[in-house]
Amino acid sequence: MMKKYFFTLLLFSLLACNTHKADAIIETTLKADSISNPIDSLDTTNYQQLNSRGIDEMIGISELEQKMIDAGLVDIQSVDSTIHVDVKYATMDNFMNRILYVGYEKVYLQPIVAERLSKAQKALQAIDSSLTLVAFDGTRPRSVQQEMWNGLDTVPFNERIKFVSNPANGSIHNYGSAVDLSIMDKSTGVWLDMGAGYDDLRKIAYPRHEAKFLASGELTAAQVDNRKLLRKVMRAGGFWVIETEWWHFNAFSRKKAKEMFEIVE
Repeated sequence: MMKKYFFTLLLFSLLACNTHKADAIIETTLKADSISNPIDSLDTTNYQQLNSRGIDEMIGISELEQKMIDAGLVDIQSVDSTIHVDVKYATMDNFMNRILYVGYEKVYLQPIVAERLSKAQKALQAIDSSLTLVAFDGTRPRSVQQEMWNGLDTVPFNERIKFVSNPANGSIHNYGSAVDLSIMDKSTGVWLDMGAGYDDLRKIAYPRHEAKFLASGELTAAQVDNRKLLRKVMRAGGFWVIETEWWHFNAFSRKKAKEMFEIVE
C-alpha cells in the first residue's frame, strides 16, 4: 500500500514539473515574439526609423521600394500619416493598362519635399478638416518613365512631352521632387470633382485652358474651384502646378533638383 502511494506521489510531482516547464517555455516564446516584432513599438512619425534597412528586411519590401530607401527617400505616410495614397501605377487602372509598380503601393519623396507636402496637408485641413490630400505618385524611377514614354509612341513628340517628360532629360519625378495628387472627402473616400480624371491627356485637364472650358460650360465653376483649392494649399506647402496637368506639382525646378539630388534609375 505504501509503495503504491509512493509511486502515485512521484507521478504527480513529475507532471507538476512538466507543467511548470511548459509554462516557462510558453512565457519565453511570448517574450521572444514581442522582442522580434519591434514594428509595434516604433513611433510612426519617425520616418528615419521606419526606413532603416534592418526593419525593412524583417518585414519584407519590394525591389522598387528598396531602391527608394537606398536613394535616401522617405515614405510620405511616415512623415504625415494623415495623407492618403492611391497609387494607380500599382494597379491596371492607369493609362498604360498594366502594373508599373510591382509590389509597391507607396509614395516616396525627398525628405524636404515630404515635409512640404505635410505642410500643404495642414493648410488644407485648416480650411476644411473633412478633406485630405490623396497622392497618386511621387518619386518615379527613370526606368518606369521610359516605359511610359514608350507607351505613348503613337503620340506626336510635341504632345508627348506635355504629358510625360523625355526620360533622356530626366523628369522632376525621377529626382523625388514632384508629386501627383488630388483632394478627397474623408467621410466618403471620393475625390473632389476636378472636371477631368488623373492622367487625362485631354486639354480639359490643362490648368492653362480652364477659363476657356469654363466659358464653354465644359468645366463648371465648382470643378474649377476645386482645382483652385488644390493649388492654394499646395502653394502653401511650397509647390506649383504645371500648365498641362491639374494634378502635377513640383517642389523644385528640374535644374535645382538636378543640383540637389541624384536621379533614381
